[in-house]
Amino acid sequence: MNADYRPHPDDLLNEIKRASDKQSRGKLKIFFGMCPGVGKTFAMLKSAQEKSQSGIHVLVGLIETHQRADTEKLLAGLEILPRRIFDYRGTSLAEFDLDRALELHPELILVDELAHSNAAGSRHQKRYLDIKELLSAGINVYTTLNVQHLESRAEQVFQISGVPVRETVPDSFLELADQIELIDLSPEDLLRRLKEGKVYLGDRADRAAQNFFKLERLTALREMALRFTAQMVDDQLRDQMQTKRILGPWNTQERLMVALSHSPYSARLIRSTRRMAYTLEAPWVALYVDTGTELTISDQETLTRNLNLARELGGEVITTQDRSISDALRRIAGEKNVTQIVMGRPDRRPWRDFFGRGNLLDQIVNETSEVDIHVIRQRRRPIYRGFRVRGLSKTSGARAYAKTFAYIACLALLGYPLQKAVGYRAIGFGFLLGILPISGFAGLGPMIFGAGLTAVLWDFLFIPPIFAFEVREPEDVMMIIAYFSVASVAGLLASRVKRQEADLLRRERRANILYAFAKKLSETDSDAAIAQHGAASIETLFASNVAVLRSDFEEKLERHPLNPVSLEITEKDFAVASWSYDHQKKAGWRTETLSASRCLVMPLQGRSRRVGVLMLYPKETRPLTIDQENLIETVSGQLAAALERESLATSSRKAELYERSEKLHQALLNTVSHELRTPLTSIMGGVTTLVHPPVGQSREAQLKIADGLLHSVERLNHTVQNLMDMSRISSGALKLKTEIFELNDFLRSMLQREFKLADSHPILTQWTDENLFIRGDERILEHVLQNLIRNAIQYSPVHSPITVQTRRNQTFAEFSILDEGPGLAESEIPKIFERFYRPPGSPPGGVGLGLAITKAMVEAHGGAVFASNRRDLKSKNPESTGACFTVILPITEIPDGVLE
Repeated sequence: MNADYRPHPDDLLNEIKRASDKQSRGKLKIFFGMCPGVGKTFAMLKSAQEKSQSGIHVLVGLIETHQRADTEKLLAGLEILPRRIFDYRGTSLAEFDLDRALELHPELILVDELAHSNAAGSRHQKRYLDIKELLSAGINVYTTLNVQHLESRAEQVFQISGVPVRETVPDSFLELADQIELIDLSPEDLLRRLKEGKVYLGDRADRAAQNFFKLERLTALREMALRFTAQMVDDQLRDQMQTKRILGPWNTQERLMVALSHSPYSARLIRSTRRMAYTLEAPWVALYVDTGTELTISDQETLTRNLNLARELGGEVITTQDRSISDALRRIAGEKNVTQIVMGRPDRRPWRDFFGRGNLLDQIVNETSEVDIHVIRQRRRPIYRGFRVRGLSKTSGARAYAKTFAYIACLALLGYPLQKAVGYRAIGFGFLLGILPISGFAGLGPMIFGAGLTAVLWDFLFIPPIFAFEVREPEDVMMIIAYFSVASVAGLLASRVKRQEADLLRRERRANILYAFAKKLSETDSDAAIAQHGAASIETLFASNVAVLRSDFEEKLERHPLNPVSLEITEKDFAVASWSYDHQKKAGWRTETLSASRCLVMPLQGRSRRVGVLMLYPKETRPLTIDQENLIETVSGQLAAALERESLATSSRKAELYERSEKLHQALLNTVSHELRTPLTSIMGGVTTLVHPPVGQSREAQLKIADGLLHSVERLNHTVQNLMDMSRISSGALKLKTEIFELNDFLRSMLQREFKLADSHPILTQWTDENLFIRGDERILEHVLQNLIRNAIQYSPVHSPITVQTRRNQTFAEFSILDEGPGLAESEIPKIFERFYRPPGSPPGGVGLGLAITKAMVEAHGGAVFASNRRDLKSKNPESTGACFTVILPITEIPDGVLE
């Protein structure tokens, strides 16, 4: 291998990004085992005790000991987080309290049973999402996991044990793990522990021994756990080798690689590699090297079939660009830690092999000593191709040839007057040097044309005899041969540089588009905008129309595209999209499934769920190149990740809204039940007392009880009225019946009618301005005034006055309700108008809706309501205390003659 091996820049950037993400989040350690009872929780607690003794703040977030005495002993001395209680269908469920854990922010938290599903009403549906949030907050986490709960292994476990696995964790989540510690125990020891009652107790242990805990099943689960752990360690080793530029292979595990191309014989190589990998129980890689050679439509279709075959057989398909196939093979073999390369016997091309360090097999064998090479025989013998001259490229065009002709003609005109002074051979050397600049604006064809034209002009105009096509001297013949040699070499080098330049420009354009797409994704906050940016990026790269269909929350594909499209999605197109979505495979145009369709459909698969499909309607008939397919898959992957992220964010917002709604619902039930029960109890007690004979004979007692009953009924009516008003406001059913009236007259009349509200509180009025005409609904504004006065009475000392003031404030009419109570805490003022909010220390009574309803009703009139303290106002008595609620309403202009 080359000593100056350099990793691919994209791989380094990805590794740096992963390392940066790991530094910014907490560390995750998973205690991994084959099944319950192997000692995962015990090992986790033992490790946590060691951390605690070293001075680290350890918090036991949630531990399931299953009443195992040895496990419970290890909890001694550790801080335990109280569980959060959820009421689910009349049953109390104790769950992990994520919010409290985030608030305490320990250095290390223990959260058992990673695959657990949370109770309804929790922020996240799965516990691994709770752990993900803890890691994002910078908290280190210890957790446990059994192999049967891995999503990729659940089906195998069902086949082995016959027990369905309902709680799973995506394999991608384990990529966040900084350490996976395998807790291994032989099946015989585990069965012995089960009999001793150290796994389950009572009947549960008997049922486990009869069903899941069988020797053959435990052996199979143990093998799965060992293999998965080995695979994870191998992946970490390859990442480290790639990051630290360690050139492999290190033969810690066999890994195969097959080199494929557009040859129809590549399918045989792929199948042979699959068989060898299956026998060795080793992973394998299928590599295609794009050398820049333009393929025909037939070759492109064959290459696509070969790549699809490799994917279907379980190989990791890699495509790379390199002018040298052998260099690419050695580079990828080092990056992927490949130990064996599978290839076919190359055809013999002596001329090319002589100048090219031998054929492909010779180059790999001679320059690779750490990798085994397997040569698979073909059904035909290698072909002797002999010497071939490749046709000249037609990419230069007539303009390049015309420039070459004009350039050579200028050289001849400049050299003709100088031939007597310097001699015709000096002119020949000048022509030889003059050929080289042609490579700057032309390709190989114009170079050869320029060499021939130079030779003809030099012979005809400069070599004696002049004006005759005759060459007598051997030196002149060698000079003419040199023209063609220099032109050929310079042309080949120039064409290679131009191809490399074109490759770099193509990669730069691709990188810019992907960067712009990723930047737009980070700035968007809706799935429609994400789909539109993804479609625009693909349409920029290819001549095509793009439609993005997404799935709903029930994972059913929606018919209507997220992004605006100029074409109609027919029933046939949607049928192709549905098949691709259901089977998570490409379908449609130039694929092996429903190839007659006019569109190519790519499934959009997120980390944990299907999010939709991408539909590509090409405007050209030529199939996509491998580079184009890879680019579409890259954009599709980013698009799927962004749509899944938006979906998860929406689900999180809904869950948060649901949680708040549950809290409000519970608060409403608690408060309303109290508010309804209290007056009803008073009414029942009063009625019971009235029918008592001694009371029936006393007129004074009857009046006193009747007054109490009336007060209770009014309180009950007020509570129901508030609930009905809030319901009307929330549903948008609140309608105003407006008319013009004078504010002061309205307040006087209302206070006279409702003066019984303040029997124990004198009401003082201060009318600063008259003729304050407003437009509003008198009935609703009466309710506003009632709520404000009731609020003032509730928070004021008995017999303290309530003051009602009015005044003009520019174009607004303003009235205020002032009390002489304790006033408002500054921190409570911003929250005072929220629904169901009651300040700490509030007297009993009320559901916390009065001020919220008041605010909504005033705003419906185009006004506003404010709360403040009287000491904050410029009053004559700066020592006065109490609260002040001020309502402002727009003043209405009165037509002339109304006041006369």
